[in-house]
Amino acid sequence: MRHLIILLVIVACSSCARIAELREIKPLYHPAGLTALVPSPAESFAKATKLEQKEPFLAGELYLSTLRDVANQLDRQPAGPEIRRAYNFALGRIFSLIRSHDFNPWQSPLKVGRFTFTYYKIPRDGWAPALYEFLPTDQVEVGGEYLNSRATRDGLGASLVAISRTVKADARRTFSQNRTYYGVTATATFKGDTCVISFQDPLNDDTTKIGRHTFPLAADYTTPLAVLLTRERPERLGLARLIDPDKYAETARLSRLRPYDKNRIPLLLVHGLLDTPATWVPMVNALRMDPVIRAKYQIWVYSYPSGYPYPYSAALLRKELDRVREVFPDHKPIVYIGHSMGGMIGRLMLTDTGDKIWNGYFHEAPDKVRIPSREKKLMEDMLIFKSRPDIARAIFICSPHRGAKLAGNWVGKLGRRLVRVPQTLISLGDAISQLAMFSQGGLAYESLPTSIDTLTPTNTFVKTIDSLPLTPRIPYHNIIGDCGKADAKTNPLLGSDGFVAYTSSHLDGAASQCIIPSNHSGHQHPDGIAEVIRILHLHLQTK
Repeated sequence: MRHLIILLVIVACSSCARIAELREIKPLYHPAGLTALVPSPAESFAKATKLEQKEPFLAGELYLSTLRDVANQLDRQPAGPEIRRAYNFALGRIFSLIRSHDFNPWQSPLKVGRFTFTYYKIPRDGWAPALYEFLPTDQVEVGGEYLNSRATRDGLGASLVAISRTVKADARRTFSQNRTYYGVTATATFKGDTCVISFQDPLNDDTTKIGRHTFPLAADYTTPLAVLLTRERPERLGLARLIDPDKYAETARLSRLRPYDKNRIPLLLVHGLLDTPATWVPMVNALRMDPVIRAKYQIWVYSYPSGYPYPYSAALLRKELDRVREVFPDHKPIVYIGHSMGGMIGRLMLTDTGDKIWNGYFHEAPDKVRIPSREKKLMEDMLIFKSRPDIARAIFICSPHRGAKLAGNWVGKLGRRLVRVPQTLISLGDAISQLAMFSQGGLAYESLPTSIDTLTPTNTFVKTIDSLPLTPRIPYHNIIGDCGKADAKTNPLLGSDGFVAYTSSHLDGAASQCIIPSNHSGHQHPDGIAEVIRILHLHLQTK
């Protein structure tokens, strides 16, 4: 019991870590000394700031008047950095007024003193500004364990987080997030006293054109992630989905982090045990800063209750990928990246089993095994499958392909006491109790499989899948953590990331292998992220 309490404390503390922090601030404009604009907008900004709460339309008129003056100067002196800074500040404050006073210029033009405020309509499905709250990113400070650096691009425009006002009804059907937290950049042009706003996607566009000139488009890739993490707190699901996976069955799904683009390569990120897609935020942050990756890839994530045995999670992923092919039949072949158990799931996407795993459990061929059709179909989905034709490359990070000894010792035993076996697998166990044949040291019927069981080195599934080759059609890469207790490069038998031994993470036949000085969180280590970026560039050269 003492060990059980210790384990619960450790797990609870890890699930409550402040992975992201967000604090709203009052942005201030400071002219840059000798390079200050003439006339300086600082006085107008200071006056407008004082009026924001009690006289918002008067404040808005001042901001719009200054914005127009600065835009005219921008047309004359396009290279001036302070002009762009003043432009961005004025436009950001206008969006701040819209947000704080709940104005709605998106249904019909809004009169702001002598100005009319409206926007340029984009013919894009699902995009209507009235559906979103816009948070200017210059009025928030971002921090937390996963967000220790802010990925931004200097340029023209007000960087905003577009936050959907309602939950999407068709999120599962379209592989969207339930609620949108997406970075957009707004620019403004004037036609007399009419201010026309344009919205651009900084994941799509690197530049913007205002008048006669083209400018770099301002971007903030980090703040949308911070808003998502602090509002939704997805990390809370990690422990809950491990202990009671059935309760969170609906959370097993694939979703996109940006609008679908048939010209971009899907990059599918799959998390590990006791985790959620939030664990990928440091990598997503870095990938979005790479202009080549930003232009050529689109990021997808697969989320699942990690209390499921991983062959079952893999079967669910295959069904999601089949649905993706129906909804987006023109998508490019996927690059798969799996961390820990996510890598074990990925290995199953690269394997043709035939009946070898089935024969490891049963005395008879599938057509001769007499169990109810529903249970038989589930067993076939988990044990008989082919490598995926829609995957072009895979990257495995700190993945225990041969199991983890920790899962077989007292920690694993305590873990099995915590994790509830899904009802689906209980029904399956009842149906096959007289037919299942488990190897010595593997599972027993009275200890139905959980994710902990399918991490043990003695598990029948783990041992059998390790005996099968990966398809030569799909190149794969190993990224292996070594926390320093032994040098995995010179002493591979002793190397470990603290949870997974080198001998379990290593796979023969890999296109490359990189050992990084990391604990088990190699997917968040700078060296691990750098290696992923290298491989993604390589993939573009070889496809």
